[in-house]
Amino acid sequence: MILLGQLVILIIITLILGKISKKLGFAQVVGQLFAGIIVGPALLNWVTTGTTLDSLSEIGVLLLMFTAGLSTDMGQLKQHLKGASLTAIWGVVVPLILFVVVAIMLSYDFNIAVFWGIVFAATSISITISVLGESGQLGSQVGVVVLGAAVLDDIIALLLVGGYVLVFGGEGLGISTLLPIIVFLLGAVLNRMVNTTKMTQIVNVFGEWTLYPIFFGSIGLHISLAGLKDSWPLIIILTGLAVGTKYYGAQWGARMAQLDKPAARAIGAGMVSRGEMALVIAQIGLQANIIAENIFGDMVIVIILSTIIAPLLLRPLLKQL
Repeated sequence: MILLGQLVILIIITLILGKISKKLGFAQVVGQLFAGIIVGPALLNWVTTGTTLDSLSEIGVLLLMFTAGLSTDMGQLKQHLKGASLTAIWGVVVPLILFVVVAIMLSYDFNIAVFWGIVFAATSISITISVLGESGQLGSQVGVVVLGAAVLDDIIALLLVGGYVLVFGGEGLGISTLLPIIVFLLGAVLNRMVNTTKMTQIVNVFGEWTLYPIFFGSIGLHISLAGLKDSWPLIIILTGLAVGTKYYGAQWGARMAQLDKPAARAIGAGMVSRGEMALVIAQIGLQANIIAENIFGDMVIVIILSTIIAPLLLRPLLKQL
């Protein structure tokens, strides 16, 4: 009963703040992320993370990814494969190199510095999908390139984690880590085989009133303000690095593929969000004793801040297309 009450509170507050955020001209997900911070351990402590909530959040990610796959035209993705590939490669290379350099300058051990780079090489498409969907851009050139590049980014990041484990040690990957990408591809293949319009509408309505708010709200639940007084300068530096490396790295890749400047800027902004994939990789690092809890805490805050900033950057750029 307590768990059910927490779920109801999380869903209701997330939906309300999402609508308020949209009314104020921001992306709906910005309000939903703040809802988790407000009702979670950081402030009111009405809702706490747990096995059931985490499981529902993971199902929400899978449903969101499946819906994105249903809305993705694989033929159009093939048409923009060069743009997606160059965007993905530069979107990985730039944060991977700069995070390692900056972490070493901040006196982190080399293996920890490399792990910082891998975590922030990933891209979360779930937040971007929501903004693209709101703006009617999921099937556009920008939408297709961002979705394709984000999937490639996550595959590369997961391969980098596997390589890291081989070199530095730690535990390997589970199938659950790959599920978001598998589900996305399943939806995309299904879209090629049958008419999925009705299915997409039904799944979206169900998700928007249940699992999506649980997922977006639960991201905010991971924020802790304890110890923030000591670590905020580092968090500001790393957040700026997280936003800048993806925005410019992905944008350079898009420009190399001969996309025009407005589209390249929107693609760069669309790649900024780290969200669930970076959280998954950071969690792997914590469970495998690659990183300590204090480093994990700083990572989570930077991941969430970049996730909040991403739709704020993306939405106005989409209006310029």
